Amino acid sequence: MEPVGLAQELIRCGSDTARSNAECSQLLRRILQKCGFEVLWHEYRDLRGCPKVNLSARRCGAGQSATGIAFFSHSDVVSADGWRAAHNCGPIDGHLADERLWGRGACDMKGPVASVLTAIDSVDLSRQQADIFVFLTGDEECGMVGADLLVKHCPFYRQVVRSGAMCIITEPTELKVVARHKGGCRFRVISHGVAAHSSTADGLNANWQLIPWLNLLSQIQRRTLSDPTLQNRSFDPPTLSLNVVLKNQPAEFNITVSQAHCEVFLRIMPDTRWQELVDEMTTAARDLELEVSSLSILPPLSTNYNCRLVIEALKIVDQATPESVGYATDGCRYTDIQNLIVLGPGSIEQAHRCDEWISLEQLHKGTAVYRQLIERFVF
Repeated sequence: MEPVGLAQELIRCGSDTARSNAECSQLLRRILQKCGFEVLWHEYRDLRGCPKVNLSARRCGAGQSATGIAFFSHSDVVSADGWRAAHNCGPIDGHLADERLWGRGACDMKGPVASVLTAIDSVDLSRQQADIFVFLTGDEECGMVGADLLVKHCPFYRQVVRSGAMCIITEPTELKVVARHKGGCRFRVISHGVAAHSSTADGLNANWQLIPWLNLLSQIQRRTLSDPTLQNRSFDPPTLSLNVVLKNQPAEFNITVSQAHCEVFLRIMPDTRWQELVDEMTTAARDLELEVSSLSILPPLSTNYNCRLVIEALKIVDQATPESVGYATDGCRYTDIQNLIVLGPGSIEQAHRCDEWISLEQLHKGTAVYRQLIERFVF
């Protein structure tokens, strides 16, 4: 097995997150089984009702003298709408040119998955002392329901938590060790009015009740840019990236607005007072008799820099200190795992682009890095 050909095969098995990933999962199950894994197949529906599949796989070791390792990946990819890559290649062609592999999912994350599976395939089963786990969720790109179900229902996941296995999320990091990433907090505030023809005095525009709260929100946004307790300088940007989306129903100039919606989203970070800020915003909204939805929270990833996994991974990739990144991964769901990093071939700058690619050098280096991690924690 080698990573470039395998990555091509995975890319050609399209798994746009708006569709089922069952066909791609069947291919991955066959590969895992050929590598000696016991594979669990779990079907579910994502937040949009699309059928998806989680794969959980375990290859047991012969003894208890090592720690064990787990790789966390996803098999879905973002839409290829608007694809405009070089060489006139299509999104699922798996085209090779310029020492790169082009295609949707090349770096996010079918390329990294290929590197993982190739590294595992190169390991002599007779030498394996501790367990190796592989998890492939179905909808990381559209709600992370797969990861949530994995945590709640997968026996292999529970075994990983109990054993203290070393866990790697294989998102593209250019093979740099990432020990922290941002999470998210989302909620909605709604103001209610009365719809009527805007030429009459019969209506009540819902925006008027919402505007005082929006003024407060504007003040809070300025605070996030200046208050050090709301910032973490290990991230770029170091702020909570407070984002606001406004929607009116109906949104016609000749009808008085009967509902005004404000969607609020923060990219939350460890070691910041984001909870207090959210409490302040929601309390103020309720004081103004606005409707506030329940909070949707994805905790940030924050792994101790002194844990063995971080130390060993830094040595392998010849890196001085771990990095912090502004995006989120399924790691937001894996809060009961202590030894967890993000480490994968390819650049996040290429993810989700209309010309996604991964360098062949990164694919081969990724395989070598994963092989060394397996040797550290499995033999």
